[in-house]
Amino acid sequence: MKWVIKILLGLVLFLILDCQSTKEQKATIKPELPKPNQNLEPKKVHLTKELRLTYHAVWVAKENFELLKSGSIFGTGNSYEIRLDAEGKIQWLRLSSTDRENQSQFPYFYKDEVQNPDVSYFVWGTKKCSVLVFSQSDSQLYARWEGIHNGFLLVFETITSHSTGPKELAKDLHEMVLQSLELY
Repeated sequence: MKWVIKILLGLVLFLILDCQSTKEQKATIKPELPKPNQNLEPKKVHLTKELRLTYHAVWVAKENFELLKSGSIFGTGNSYEIRLDAEGKIQWLRLSSTDRENQSQFPYFYKDEVQNPDVSYFVWGTKKCSVLVFSQSDSQLYARWEGIHNGFLLVFETITSHSTGPKELAKDLHEMVLQSLELY
């Protein structure tokens, strides 16, 4: 009976060592990778970039952008700063959101208590949104798009050159938001 146990232990050890040696051999064999064809033109890859503002609102870029900063607002909202690749009037955007409790103390990028902004209202689905445009001292315009969706304040801010008028900038910002903001 002892010799049967010794034989079984020997077989088990032999199988374990055999399995380990085949694993090592398989790991050392590298498959040949196909070489790239030099005659093919490089393809432009369009990556869809999405930024989640709230559970029900996502910024889906229609053009490429570079994410400069991201963070949290009051622990319930999000904030992103992006630079757009487009050659349009709007080159930089700050996208932000916060819940109902924190809307009154929202940390706007630019907040001027003295200046009266140029205000435009737009239809946004079944709701209305506003765009405020402030003139800055260095010949630039600051525009802020604001709308409320499912109890969250959504804010899109930009600073552009003063070459366009306040109404035109408000319309351009609103159209950009309509094109890129997806609501659920």
